[in-house]
Amino acid sequence: MKSRNVRFLSVSLAAILLTAVTVEAQNRPKTSAKPAPKKEVVPVPMRSIRIAPVEVSQKSQVARSAQMIDKLVEANYQKYKVQPNEMTTDEEFVRRAYLDITGSIPDYRRARVFIRSKTPEKREKLIDDLLVDPGYASHAYNYWADILRISDRISNNVPGQPFAEWVRASLETNMPYDQFVFEMLTAEGRIWDNGAAGFILRDAGMPLDAVNNTVRIFLGTQIGCAQCHNHPFDRWTQRDFYQMAAYTYGVNTRRNAADPAFGGKNVVSKLREELKSVDAQFDGGGKYNRFLLANLMEVNDVSRTLVLPHDYAYDDGKPKERVASRTIFDPQPVAKPGESPRVTMARWMTSRENPRFTKTIVNRLWKRTFGVGLIEPEDDMRDDTVAENPELMDFLISEMHRLNFNMKEFMRIVYNTKTYQRKSSLAELDPSKQYHFPGPVLRRMTPEQVWDSFITLAVTDPNNFQREPAALQGDLLKVDLASVSAEEIYQRDQMLRQVTGYKYRNEREKSYKHENLLLVRASELPQQPLPPGHFLRQFGQSDRETVQGNFDGGSVPQVLQMFNGPLTHLLLHPKSLMYANVVAQRKQEDQVDTIFLSILARYPSDEERAIANEEIEANGNAGFGNVIWSLVNTREFLFVR
Repeated sequence: MKSRNVRFLSVSLAAILLTAVTVEAQNRPKTSAKPAPKKEVVPVPMRSIRIAPVEVSQKSQVARSAQMIDKLVEANYQKYKVQPNEMTTDEEFVRRAYLDITGSIPDYRRARVFIRSKTPEKREKLIDDLLVDPGYASHAYNYWADILRISDRISNNVPGQPFAEWVRASLETNMPYDQFVFEMLTAEGRIWDNGAAGFILRDAGMPLDAVNNTVRIFLGTQIGCAQCHNHPFDRWTQRDFYQMAAYTYGVNTRRNAADPAFGGKNVVSKLREELKSVDAQFDGGGKYNRFLLANLMEVNDVSRTLVLPHDYAYDDGKPKERVASRTIFDPQPVAKPGESPRVTMARWMTSRENPRFTKTIVNRLWKRTFGVGLIEPEDDMRDDTVAENPELMDFLISEMHRLNFNMKEFMRIVYNTKTYQRKSSLAELDPSKQYHFPGPVLRRMTPEQVWDSFITLAVTDPNNFQREPAALQGDLLKVDLASVSAEEIYQRDQMLRQVTGYKYRNEREKSYKHENLLLVRASELPQQPLPPGHFLRQFGQSDRETVQGNFDGGSVPQVLQMFNGPLTHLLLHPKSLMYANVVAQRKQEDQVDTIFLSILARYPSDEERAIANEEIEANGNAGFGNVIWSLVNTREFLFVR
């Protein structure tokens, strides 16, 4: 809104709150040299979401573990003469819990119920309820998508959706973290046969870069500098890097088009020639690459020797000398009979005995909760790195082991601590000094939290829409190049164009759109990541090219979006949930309460109520819009307190 004279939008959104209707795709005109039989594509149903439950039997143990964490943190208060923050109010806690666990603010009814509740254990119950909410997996997916660089297009025409869906399902079912990592590191086959293969395919053709990314993500250590020379700031040598890389250098990500399984001839060239006789408009170029090249992309192990670079300049080796595999930390793994080097490395990496594996995930989850890690930076640990609270770090590691890498139960314990439930620290952090956790730090919402919070304000059920299962496209794209005919590829391409075309997409998504924005949770948006210019990218969503590429800085485009963007306007539309909730109240006092509870999860102060009443009485319905617009543009709305 540009001024106080706010007009409600006139664009019809009658279907925003309705369930999407799935329709059969319409056939596109055929372009082959001969008429092709018509085939209809019947979309499969949207995938169901089943969130793993919390372990009810562990309730008492959760309390004991949370108390131990508090005890260890409080010991540091005394040691460093730190005054802890006061405990949060119920209003502060319910908003923080929703944002941290489900990635969105609570709707006003849930906020009101929690605030009014007199149940002594209501915080504990809320945490358990949110951990089984679909938003838990959605928010966790956004976090891991940033770390794992999940994209709809991986490389060489390979779709990334199967990998994204595998990660999503792993979080929904609460796959143990060590298994989660092990499956990615040891995955084999094509991505539509095994979605976990997407992790390795993400760095296809870059085996040395892949080693650096893997160690950085799962061991919290950066060894990339040692790829070209001895690390200038750490103990890693170039030889150390190559010895580590030797474990995975034999991973192959593409089959040769002239593989004997294809008859010994270049199967891509062969099929391209045959396709010319089927498709009169095909010139032999890249039109069918998503079938021809994507089905060559396959993860498997081959016998391949890694040697030192031709210009190797250190005394511990010679140029082009063969490198024996050795991990960067002890204890060294012992290969099992018949085991590939890659599996040996994966067993070592995910082992409880690995000095960095559990420490890294514990530190990552602690930072995700409090805004600061026990070790900073979280992905650049060194031999001399000491956690802010070594005793606490040791305890958290022991808890993760006791829980068998159950991330949900680990987070359940942390959320139940007094440390987490204290007020946020509002002062700007000094990066040269350690933070001793008098409470979580004040953080700006992630791009996905901002988006999902607007969706919560606008639509009835943010979890109602889910991306189509990757199988919808994967079943069409997956072919056996050794036996598939050009005619079948042509037919599959026609069907694929239907289910990825505008007409089909529009039918499926139109009930959820406003001003061409698909009003669904960030994790369910069909394009990952969103294109430049989209709300999410303007607010800092990663382009998924680098590990943890999100940023939280402000910008002019963000200001324009908040002042006059379609999402802000949507809140004032008669078909929005925000509008419906406000007009459902008969008294102006209740209407003002509804606005504040919806946006800030609290009731207005006397001063705020007086200002809101004055605005409404002076401008009528437009006054309600002005109050709403003002609140979503406050720092209180955009920050996690």
